[in-house]
Amino acid sequence: MLYQNRIIVFLKCSNIAELPLSDLPPALENVLIKTLDVLYNGEYGWKRMGKAFGIDKVDLKFLESGYKRSMESPTKELLEILDSQRRTVGDLLNKLKGSDVNQPAVARLLCQKWQEVKYAQARK
Repeated sequence: MLYQNRIIVFLKCSNIAELPLSDLPPALENVLIKTLDVLYNGEYGWKRMGKAFGIDKVDLKFLESGYKRSMESPTKELLEILDSQRRTVGDLLNKLKGSDVNQPAVARLLCQKWQEVKYAQARK
């Protein structure tokens, strides 16, 4: 059953994998912000994601201090850094499912929201 669910999630997400982060719909960006801007197993999700992508410790510290100074989302800032590196949504999904970040539920939620966005666009 678990194997079948993974195949279904992959098929639902296959058309999003090559999407550049700059084209990430706001609904999906909001999912990432709401899930990665909070503590998960004692560490912020955005920080785990940054480490998984090899973002420099100085940059991660800067994102953390900026978050403390204002209400800007470190996840949003991290997405901009990753976009400048030409990362895709598929790269994000792989890191979310990988052992470094270990948040497969967030990956599934992104895929679900993607399907909702596509469905809403098709109805227009």
